[in-house]
Amino acid sequence: MSMLVPVTFRFPTMLVPNARRVAVIGAFNDWNPAAHPLRRAGDFWWTITVSLPPGRIVYCFDVDGAAWQDPNHTDTRPHGPGLVHSARDVITLG
Repeated sequence: MSMLVPVTFRFPTMLVPNARRVAVIGAFNDWNPAAHPLRRAGDFWWTITVSLPPGRIVYCFDVDGAAWQDPNHTDTRPHGPGLVHSARDVITLG
């Protein structure tokens, strides 16, 4: 059994000030926006911490039904014809 790593995702409220719903989606939740909705944390961020296995993840934010790349992580990967999503490594420390 592999160890799960807490990964925090943050989406700045200033990018879509009137957003009603923000979620993180990826293969880790079958691209389901209902699986990991972010919560608004004050005036600046939407945030969530998700426990994920170590490895490379490809993901994006679903903001009121529209896909957004992660503005906090500039690494991207193609994901289907004409689509580019964010990518990052989930690593264990220690």
